[in-house]
Amino acid sequence: MMHMKRIIYVLAIALGTSLFADGQTVIVRKRNLNSATGAGQVNTMVSPSMGGNMNQGAYYSRYNHAIKLSPTSLVAGDIPISYEHKVTDYMSLEAGLGVTTFNMTENLIRGYSLRNNGQTLSRLGYSATFNAKFFPEGNAFQDGYYIGFNVNHRNYAQDFYISDPWSGLDTTVNESFGWNDFGFTMGYQSRPSERMILDWFIGAAIRTKTRSTSEYVESFDPITGIFTGQYELVDRRNATPALLGGVRISVLFR
Repeated sequence: MMHMKRIIYVLAIALGTSLFADGQTVIVRKRNLNSATGAGQVNTMVSPSMGGNMNQGAYYSRYNHAIKLSPTSLVAGDIPISYEHKVTDYMSLEAGLGVTTFNMTENLIRGYSLRNNGQTLSRLGYSATFNAKFFPEGNAFQDGYYIGFNVNHRNYAQDFYISDPWSGLDTTVNESFGWNDFGFTMGYQSRPSERMILDWFIGAAIRTKTRSTSEYVESFDPITGIFTGQYELVDRRNATPALLGGVRISVLFR
């Protein structure tokens, strides 16, 4: 009987020790599993964010060329197209050519097409532009501000038709006027999509205007004692401050 009690006691101790060891093993494994799960969650939360920022930087920096259009130039009778190159993250250069036609704003101010002694018809001319833009934050072709210096030239051509009621003869005079702008702009570029930039700008310039228009000039003939007149081209030139502003649309490519 005593021998049997000892056996039962030894078995109870052995069973208790085994259960305690198994419990410790389960606790250790659970802790290891939780640690591994936590580490996985940290990696899962951090890695995509880091990868997204790296991908976004590459996404925006892989374009160095752009073709630009200026819808707001249409009100001045200019249809330009230009090319812009990102030299560095802090600087870009732009050059372009365009076709000029009827200048709506100049006509509203000067009224050159509303002359009583003839009829004016616009012809095709040309324009040219050059811009140098500097980005203080090093974000050329990305969202950000810039300071620009530009030189613009616009040449407008028109025909002035004169009808003489006395002789019945019609005369056509080729007229022209042009703008030369030297100025600066401040602007903001935004990227609404991967391959598009909206360029909003405002600035000021010194505008030199040259104008060649026909005017009726009278002179007194002392021999005949009568006044005679004829149409002559008169050239004028003046400089004035000008306000610049508008929006350009850029299409990016590699």
